[in-house]
Amino acid sequence: MALGWISCASYPRIPAAGDLAGKPITTTVDSSLAEYYLENSLEGDGNDPILNHQIAGIDDRYRGASLDRQTFKAISQTASPDFAALFLIKKLLSNPRNLKFQTNYLAETKRIKSDLKRNEWSEIVRPALRRYEVVFVPGFHYLTDRSSGADFANQRQFFRELGVRVRLIGTEEDGTVEQNAAIIAANIRAQPDANIILVSTSKAGPEVALALGKILPPEETTGVKAWISVGGLIRGTPLADFATTWPQSWIVRLMFLYSRTGFQGIPSLTTTASQTRMEHIRIPARILVIEYVAAPLSGDIYGSVSSRYIRLRKGGPNDGLTLLADELLPNSIAVIEPGIDHFYAAPDIVVKSVALANVVAESITREFHSCLSSSSSSSSRGIGVLEFWSTGEFHR
Repeated sequence: MALGWISCASYPRIPAAGDLAGKPITTTVDSSLAEYYLENSLEGDGNDPILNHQIAGIDDRYRGASLDRQTFKAISQTASPDFAALFLIKKLLSNPRNLKFQTNYLAETKRIKSDLKRNEWSEIVRPALRRYEVVFVPGFHYLTDRSSGADFANQRQFFRELGVRVRLIGTEEDGTVEQNAAIIAANIRAQPDANIILVSTSKAGPEVALALGKILPPEETTGVKAWISVGGLIRGTPLADFATTWPQSWIVRLMFLYSRTGFQGIPSLTTTASQTRMEHIRIPARILVIEYVAAPLSGDIYGSVSSRYIRLRKGGPNDGLTLLADELLPNSIAVIEPGIDHFYAAPDIVVKSVALANVVAESITREFHSCLSSSSSSSSRGIGVLEFWSTGEFHR
């Protein structure tokens, strides 16, 4: 997304190492408290009573708080954005459902890498995944800027090589959220008997949410079994607020004009427009929603992402394009990818994509058979599979 501009602000760079979301990392952080939290007290084994007391105070104060932008902005101001990012990750993974998915995702990634190392391809894709069509929804300027990965080209090619059915929904690369949501809804409506796992990225996140949660009535979404939102701008980005506010808005428009890209989709990504839109979105409970969240610390930010990351730091932990808390949806599952930014430029990202898709497909299959068993045992009460899912039990 062409929202880069210069920011001269900086932050401390304190070396730190630890285990984060099941992954060993070595990086730098922006405060001594964040260093201590990463290296010691994420697992509760730190031995500094003063820092332990400070962390316990933050934990007590925000124990029951919503995992939203206000909470993590406040924690960032009290401690630091890196501490807030670590705090968010710890909170998300304290949820047993999130932790189970995280553990399964890591194990599946390790298994696939082992198979590839031995040149054994036949078992890379789990049988459950072969039952579904993986439908990708691209991000902003996915045609103009092929280098961004917003077109999922590498993932689509790898999935095809593995024998998985894939498709790309051709949205308007610089269209508004509303315009593209209508395109997505029309594609889903045209295949009522499909068996789909939707995968969206970045700006496509709010587009899919609007299509599934407002434009389409629940009975027209039955073909969608799961939705994986990769770095979804669900509640927009403060960068869009900046880009659409005078006087800098005219400069940003000139930047877009110079790069021969469209600006018209940016206003629909402002935080105000996004929050208003989300108030009216209700995604059917039977759709399994996964948020794949890149969660960098300050030492993981490089290159052109740096200026955007620095600008967003005053709002709390972010991935260089949106606040991490703004990616979260109610009743969803979060899978954390530490160490990378919004553009998911990990060398093994296609392997991780298959691993996550495998875990999601197996989860859907388990839930389906569980629902069948429940509906069978409850037949005297007349509870069918679709009725069971629509109660919301699937997300509890």
